[in-house]
Amino acid sequence: MKSFPIFLTALLLPATAFAQLQWGRDLEDRKTFSIGLTFGSVFGLDGEVQETTRPIEQVGGRTSGAPPENYSWRELGFDEQFATLGLSLEKEWRLFTLQSHFLYGNPSVSGTADRDFFIGVDRVTFRGRDFEYMVIPEGQRLSGDLDIYAFDLRFLFTPVSFGDAYGPSFTPWGHLGLFAFMADYTVDAGPAQRVIQYENPPRDYVVGGRGSGRTGLVVPELGLGGKARLPISDRLDLHLQAYAAFLRYDGSSRDFGVSSRNEKAVNVDYTNLGARALLEWDLSDRVGAFAGVEFQHWRGEADIRATDRPREEILALREKFDKEVTFEMSSLVAVAGLRF
Repeated sequence: MKSFPIFLTALLLPATAFAQLQWGRDLEDRKTFSIGLTFGSVFGLDGEVQETTRPIEQVGGRTSGAPPENYSWRELGFDEQFATLGLSLEKEWRLFTLQSHFLYGNPSVSGTADRDFFIGVDRVTFRGRDFEYMVIPEGQRLSGDLDIYAFDLRFLFTPVSFGDAYGPSFTPWGHLGLFAFMADYTVDAGPAQRVIQYENPPRDYVVGGRGSGRTGLVVPELGLGGKARLPISDRLDLHLQAYAAFLRYDGSSRDFGVSSRNEKAVNVDYTNLGARALLEWDLSDRVGAFAGVEFQHWRGEADIRATDRPREEILALREKFDKEVTFEMSSLVAVAGLRF
Protein backbone atom coordinates (compact mmCIF):
# COMPACT_ATOMS: atom_id res chain seq x y z
CA MET A 1 0.00 0.00 0.00
CA LYS A 2 3.03 2.33 0.03
CA SER A 3 2.38 3.10 -3.66
CA PHE A 4 -1.15 4.37 -2.93
CA PRO A 5 -0.23 8.11 -3.00
CA ILE A 6 1.27 7.62 -6.48
CA PHE A 7 -1.87 5.79 -7.57
CA LEU A 8 -4.06 8.57 -6.16
CA THR A 9 -2.10 11.22 -8.05
CA ALA A 10 -2.14 9.31 -11.33
CA LEU A 11 -5.85 8.68 -11.04
CA LEU A 12 -7.06 12.15 -10.18
CA LEU A 13 -4.71 14.85 -11.44
CA PRO A 14 -5.07 14.54 -15.25
CA ALA A 15 -8.32 16.51 -15.08
CA THR A 16 -6.41 19.57 -13.85
CA ALA A 17 -4.36 19.85 -17.05
CA PHE A 18 -7.20 21.47 -18.97
CA ALA A 19 -9.40 22.91 -16.23
CA GLN A 20 -9.87 26.25 -14.50
CA LEU A 21 -9.66 26.83 -10.76
CA GLN A 22 -12.80 27.97 -8.90
CA TRP A 23 -14.09 28.15 -5.34
CA GLY A 24 -16.09 25.11 -4.34
CA ARG A 25 -17.55 22.85 -6.97
CA ASP A 26 -19.85 23.87 -9.81
CA LEU A 27 -23.15 22.04 -9.28
CA GLU A 28 -25.15 23.92 -11.91
CA ASP A 29 -27.78 21.54 -13.32
CA ARG A 30 -26.12 18.66 -11.47
CA LYS A 31 -27.89 15.95 -9.47
CA THR A 32 -26.48 16.05 -5.95
CA PHE A 33 -28.02 13.14 -3.98
CA SER A 34 -27.31 9.47 -4.68
CA ILE A 35 -28.36 6.19 -3.12
CA GLY A 36 -26.93 2.84 -4.12
CA LEU A 37 -26.89 -0.82 -3.19
CA THR A 38 -23.62 -2.71 -2.94
CA PHE A 39 -22.85 -6.39 -3.29
CA GLY A 40 -19.45 -8.01 -3.07
CA SER A 41 -17.10 -9.63 -0.62
CA VAL A 42 -14.80 -9.02 2.32
CA PHE A 43 -11.45 -10.79 2.18
CA GLY A 44 -8.16 -10.78 4.04
CA LEU A 45 -10.05 -10.57 7.35
CA ASP A 46 -7.55 -11.05 10.14
CA GLY A 47 -7.14 -9.97 13.71
CA GLU A 48 -4.69 -11.06 16.36
CA VAL A 49 -4.30 -10.44 20.07
CA GLN A 50 -0.83 -11.00 21.49
CA GLU A 51 -0.54 -10.89 25.27
CA THR A 52 2.65 -9.22 26.47
CA THR A 53 3.15 -8.43 30.18
CA ARG A 54 0.89 -8.46 33.22
CA PRO A 55 0.94 -5.34 35.42
CA ILE A 56 0.91 -7.28 38.68
CA GLU A 57 4.07 -9.15 37.68
CA GLN A 58 5.86 -5.86 37.12
CA VAL A 59 5.30 -4.83 40.75
CA GLY A 60 6.24 -8.22 42.19
CA GLY A 61 2.74 -9.58 42.84
CA ARG A 62 1.87 -13.28 42.75
CA THR A 63 0.20 -14.78 39.66
CA SER A 64 -0.60 -18.23 38.32
CA GLY A 65 2.59 -18.15 36.27
CA ALA A 66 0.63 -18.81 33.07
CA PRO A 67 2.62 -17.59 30.06
CA PRO A 68 1.24 -14.94 27.67
CA GLU A 69 -0.85 -16.31 24.79
CA ASN A 70 -1.80 -15.13 21.34
CA TYR A 71 -5.15 -15.55 19.59
CA SER A 72 -6.12 -14.79 16.02
CA TRP A 73 -9.27 -14.96 13.89
CA ARG A 74 -7.20 -16.78 11.27
CA GLU A 75 -6.25 -19.46 13.80
CA LEU A 76 -9.93 -19.97 14.64
CA GLY A 77 -10.74 -20.18 10.92
CA PHE A 78 -12.27 -16.76 10.23
CA ASP A 79 -9.97 -16.04 7.29
CA GLU A 80 -11.98 -16.93 4.18
CA GLN A 81 -13.71 -14.32 2.07
CA PHE A 82 -17.45 -13.92 2.52
CA ALA A 83 -20.27 -12.12 0.76
CA THR A 84 -21.52 -8.71 1.87
CA LEU A 85 -24.55 -6.54 1.25
CA GLY A 86 -24.51 -2.81 1.74
CA LEU A 87 -26.03 0.62 1.28
CA SER A 88 -24.20 3.70 -0.03
CA LEU A 89 -25.39 7.32 0.33
CA GLU A 90 -23.92 10.64 -0.84
CA LYS A 91 -25.08 14.25 -0.71
CA GLU A 92 -23.08 17.04 -2.38
CA TRP A 93 -23.05 20.77 -1.66
CA ARG A 94 -20.76 23.40 -3.15
CA LEU A 95 -18.24 23.34 -0.29
CA PHE A 96 -19.15 20.12 1.53
CA THR A 97 -20.10 16.51 0.81
CA LEU A 98 -21.50 13.81 3.09
CA GLN A 99 -20.68 10.18 2.23
CA SER A 100 -21.62 6.97 4.03
CA HIS A 101 -21.33 3.27 3.34
CA PHE A 102 -22.80 0.42 5.42
CA LEU A 103 -21.70 -3.21 4.99
CA TYR A 104 -23.10 -6.44 6.45
CA GLY A 105 -21.62 -9.93 6.29
CA ASN A 106 -22.21 -13.29 7.97
CA PRO A 107 -19.13 -15.55 7.87
CA SER A 108 -19.04 -18.93 9.60
CA VAL A 109 -16.33 -21.41 10.49
CA SER A 110 -15.86 -24.99 11.63
CA GLY A 111 -12.73 -26.86 12.59
CA THR A 112 -10.76 -28.46 15.41
CA ALA A 113 -8.91 -26.60 18.15
CA ASP A 114 -5.17 -27.22 17.79
CA ARG A 115 -4.55 -26.15 21.40
CA ASP A 116 -6.50 -25.08 24.48
CA PHE A 117 -8.18 -21.71 23.96
CA PHE A 118 -9.09 -19.75 27.10
CA ILE A 119 -11.41 -17.00 25.88
CA GLY A 120 -13.67 -14.35 27.35
CA VAL A 121 -17.30 -14.16 26.20
CA ASP A 122 -20.34 -12.19 27.22
CA ARG A 123 -22.17 -15.37 28.21
CA VAL A 124 -21.76 -19.14 28.32
CA THR A 125 -24.30 -21.19 30.28
CA PHE A 126 -23.66 -24.29 32.40
CA ARG A 127 -26.29 -25.89 34.64
CA GLY A 128 -28.46 -22.79 34.64
CA ARG A 129 -25.65 -20.36 35.49
CA ASP A 130 -24.07 -17.80 33.19
CA PHE A 131 -20.29 -17.43 33.03
CA GLU A 132 -17.96 -14.99 31.26
CA TYR A 133 -15.12 -17.36 30.33
CA MET A 134 -14.91 -20.62 28.44
CA VAL A 135 -12.28 -23.16 27.38
CA ILE A 136 -12.17 -24.75 23.93
CA PRO A 137 -10.00 -27.79 24.72
CA GLU A 138 -7.38 -29.09 22.31
CA GLY A 139 -8.89 -31.56 19.84
CA GLN A 140 -12.44 -30.28 20.33
CA ARG A 141 -14.55 -29.74 17.22
CA LEU A 142 -15.84 -26.17 17.11
CA SER A 143 -18.09 -24.03 14.94
CA GLY A 144 -18.76 -20.33 14.94
CA ASP A 145 -20.79 -17.58 13.32
CA LEU A 146 -20.20 -13.87 13.02
CA ASP A 147 -22.63 -11.10 12.15
CA ILE A 148 -20.32 -8.32 10.99
CA TYR A 149 -21.40 -4.68 10.59
CA ALA A 150 -19.05 -2.03 9.19
CA PHE A 151 -19.98 1.62 8.76
CA ASP A 152 -18.00 4.42 7.11
CA LEU A 153 -19.04 8.06 7.49
CA ARG A 154 -17.06 10.88 5.83
CA PHE A 155 -17.64 14.63 5.94
CA LEU A 156 -15.73 16.17 3.01
CA PHE A 157 -14.55 19.77 2.69
CA THR A 158 -14.18 20.84 -0.99
CA PRO A 159 -12.90 24.46 -0.98
CA VAL A 160 -11.73 24.46 -4.62
CA SER A 161 -12.26 22.54 -7.85
CA PHE A 162 -10.92 22.51 -11.38
CA GLY A 163 -13.31 22.60 -14.33
CA ASP A 164 -17.03 23.30 -14.60
CA ALA A 165 -20.37 21.51 -14.61
CA TYR A 166 -20.19 20.60 -18.31
CA GLY A 167 -16.58 19.53 -18.94
CA PRO A 168 -13.90 17.49 -17.17
CA SER A 169 -13.50 18.42 -13.52
CA PHE A 170 -11.39 17.50 -10.52
CA THR A 171 -12.29 18.21 -6.90
CA PRO A 172 -9.72 17.59 -4.14
CA TRP A 173 -10.87 17.34 -0.55
CA GLY A 174 -9.92 16.95 3.07
CA HIS A 175 -12.25 15.01 5.28
CA LEU A 176 -13.18 14.05 8.80
CA GLY A 177 -14.53 10.53 9.09
CA LEU A 178 -15.71 7.77 11.37
CA PHE A 179 -15.26 4.03 10.96
CA ALA A 180 -17.38 1.75 13.15
CA PHE A 181 -16.98 -2.03 13.27
CA MET A 182 -19.12 -4.42 15.29
CA ALA A 183 -19.35 -8.22 15.36
CA ASP A 184 -21.90 -10.41 17.15
CA TYR A 185 -20.41 -13.86 17.53
CA THR A 186 -21.26 -17.35 18.74
CA VAL A 187 -18.75 -20.14 19.35
CA ASP A 188 -20.02 -23.71 19.78
CA ALA A 189 -17.51 -26.11 21.37
CA GLY A 190 -19.85 -29.02 22.01
CA PRO A 191 -21.76 -29.72 25.22
CA ALA A 192 -20.66 -27.83 28.33
CA GLN A 193 -18.75 -30.39 30.40
CA ARG A 194 -17.60 -28.85 33.65
CA VAL A 195 -16.24 -25.71 35.30
CA ILE A 196 -12.54 -25.30 36.03
CA GLN A 197 -10.60 -22.51 37.62
CA TYR A 198 -7.77 -20.77 35.83
CA GLU A 199 -5.52 -17.79 36.55
CA ASN A 200 -4.60 -16.13 39.82
CA PRO A 201 -6.88 -14.95 41.28
CA PRO A 202 -8.93 -17.92 40.02
CA ARG A 203 -11.69 -17.35 37.49
CA ASP A 204 -14.40 -19.85 36.55
CA TYR A 205 -14.08 -21.22 33.00
CA VAL A 206 -16.67 -23.48 31.36
CA VAL A 207 -15.10 -26.33 29.39
CA GLY A 208 -16.97 -26.55 26.09
CA GLY A 209 -20.41 -25.06 25.69
CA ARG A 210 -21.85 -22.37 23.48
CA GLY A 211 -20.45 -18.89 24.06
CA SER A 212 -21.77 -15.66 22.62
CA GLY A 213 -20.79 -12.05 22.75
CA ARG A 214 -20.16 -8.81 20.94
CA THR A 215 -17.02 -6.92 20.08
CA GLY A 216 -16.49 -3.66 18.26
CA LEU A 217 -14.76 -0.35 17.96
CA VAL A 218 -15.35 3.19 16.74
CA VAL A 219 -12.41 5.00 15.12
CA PRO A 220 -12.36 8.68 14.06
CA GLU A 221 -10.18 9.44 11.06
CA LEU A 222 -8.64 12.32 9.12
CA GLY A 223 -8.08 12.00 5.38
CA LEU A 224 -7.35 13.44 1.95
CA GLY A 225 -8.75 12.49 -1.44
CA GLY A 226 -10.30 13.68 -4.64
CA LYS A 227 -12.81 13.00 -7.38
CA ALA A 228 -12.48 13.36 -11.15
CA ARG A 229 -15.45 13.55 -13.54
CA LEU A 230 -14.72 12.79 -17.19
CA PRO A 231 -17.61 13.29 -19.67
CA ILE A 232 -17.91 10.51 -22.26
CA SER A 233 -20.99 11.81 -24.04
CA ASP A 234 -23.82 14.29 -23.43
CA ARG A 235 -25.53 11.81 -21.11
CA LEU A 236 -22.69 9.59 -19.86
CA ASP A 237 -19.86 10.44 -17.40
CA LEU A 238 -17.03 8.50 -15.79
CA HIS A 239 -16.40 9.28 -12.10
CA LEU A 240 -13.08 8.31 -10.45
CA GLN A 241 -12.52 8.75 -6.72
CA ALA A 242 -9.79 7.82 -4.25
CA TYR A 243 -8.83 8.69 -0.67
CA ALA A 244 -6.46 7.87 2.16
CA ALA A 245 -7.48 8.28 5.82
CA PHE A 246 -5.61 7.65 9.06
CA LEU A 247 -5.57 7.97 12.83
CA ARG A 248 -2.58 8.23 15.14
CA TYR A 249 -3.79 8.28 18.73
CA ASP A 250 -2.55 7.82 22.28
CA GLY A 251 -5.33 7.87 24.86
CA SER A 252 -7.93 5.74 26.66
CA SER A 253 -10.06 2.75 25.63
CA ARG A 254 -13.15 4.68 26.78
CA ASP A 255 -12.73 7.08 23.85
CA PHE A 256 -13.33 4.24 21.35
CA GLY A 257 -16.47 2.75 22.83
CA VAL A 258 -14.55 -0.42 23.69
CA SER A 259 -16.18 -2.52 26.39
CA SER A 260 -13.65 -3.53 29.04
CA ARG A 261 -13.71 -4.56 32.69
CA ASN A 262 -10.92 -2.05 33.33
CA GLU A 263 -10.02 1.13 31.51
CA LYS A 264 -6.89 0.75 29.39
CA ALA A 265 -4.33 3.10 27.88
CA VAL A 266 -4.42 2.69 24.09
CA ASN A 267 -1.96 3.62 21.35
CA VAL A 268 -3.51 3.29 17.88
CA ASP A 269 -2.09 3.36 14.34
CA TYR A 270 -4.95 3.05 11.81
CA THR A 271 -5.23 3.46 8.02
CA ASN A 272 -8.23 3.36 5.67
CA LEU A 273 -7.66 3.42 1.89
CA GLY A 274 -10.33 3.45 -0.81
CA ALA A 275 -10.96 3.89 -4.53
CA ARG A 276 -14.12 3.91 -6.65
CA ALA A 277 -14.95 4.02 -10.37
CA LEU A 278 -18.51 4.73 -11.54
CA LEU A 279 -20.28 5.18 -14.84
CA GLU A 280 -23.20 7.60 -14.55
CA TRP A 281 -25.84 8.27 -17.19
CA ASP A 282 -28.83 10.58 -17.29
CA LEU A 283 -32.23 8.94 -17.44
CA SER A 284 -34.01 12.30 -17.45
CA ASP A 285 -33.40 15.89 -16.36
CA ARG A 286 -34.14 14.90 -12.77
CA VAL A 287 -32.89 11.31 -12.41
CA GLY A 288 -29.63 9.56 -13.26
CA ALA A 289 -28.35 6.02 -12.78
CA PHE A 290 -24.86 4.81 -11.92
CA ALA A 291 -22.94 1.53 -11.64
CA GLY A 292 -19.36 0.66 -10.82
CA VAL A 293 -16.94 -0.88 -8.34
CA GLU A 294 -15.43 0.21 -5.02
CA PHE A 295 -12.40 -1.08 -3.11
CA GLN A 296 -11.57 -0.40 0.55
CA HIS A 297 -8.79 -1.57 2.82
CA TRP A 298 -8.63 -1.11 6.60
CA ARG A 299 -5.64 -1.85 8.78
CA GLY A 300 -5.01 -1.04 12.42
CA GLU A 301 -2.53 -1.76 15.18
CA ALA A 302 -3.06 -1.03 18.86
CA ASP A 303 -0.98 -1.34 21.99
CA ILE A 304 -3.32 -1.81 24.97
CA ARG A 305 -1.81 -1.30 28.41
CA ALA A 306 -3.05 -0.97 31.95
CA THR A 307 -3.23 2.65 33.01
CA ASP A 308 -0.64 3.91 35.49
CA ARG A 309 -1.84 3.27 39.05
CA PRO A 310 -0.35 3.07 42.54
CA ARG A 311 1.09 -0.35 43.46
CA GLU A 312 -1.75 -1.02 45.89
CA GLU A 313 -4.36 -0.61 43.14
CA ILE A 314 -2.43 -2.82 40.75
CA LEU A 315 -2.32 -5.58 43.38
CA ALA A 316 -6.02 -5.18 44.13
CA LEU A 317 -7.22 -5.10 40.51
CA ARG A 318 -5.00 -7.99 39.35
CA GLU A 319 -5.58 -7.04 35.72
CA LYS A 320 -4.92 -9.49 32.91
CA PHE A 321 -2.11 -9.18 30.37
CA ASP A 322 -1.38 -6.05 28.39
CA LYS A 323 -1.95 -6.73 24.70
CA GLU A 324 -0.83 -5.88 21.19
CA VAL A 325 -3.73 -6.05 18.72
CA THR A 326 -3.79 -6.05 14.92
CA PHE A 327 -6.80 -5.81 12.62
CA GLU A 328 -7.02 -5.98 8.82
CA MET A 329 -9.86 -6.24 6.33
CA SER A 330 -10.47 -5.48 2.64
CA SER A 331 -13.66 -5.25 0.62
CA LEU A 332 -14.43 -5.22 -3.10
CA VAL A 333 -18.03 -4.48 -4.04
CA ALA A 334 -20.14 -3.66 -7.06
CA VAL A 335 -22.39 -0.65 -6.57
CA ALA A 336 -25.46 0.47 -8.50
CA GLY A 337 -28.08 3.10 -7.78
CA LEU A 338 -29.82 6.33 -8.65
CA ARG A 339 -28.84 9.99 -8.46
CA PHE A 340 -31.37 12.80 -7.99
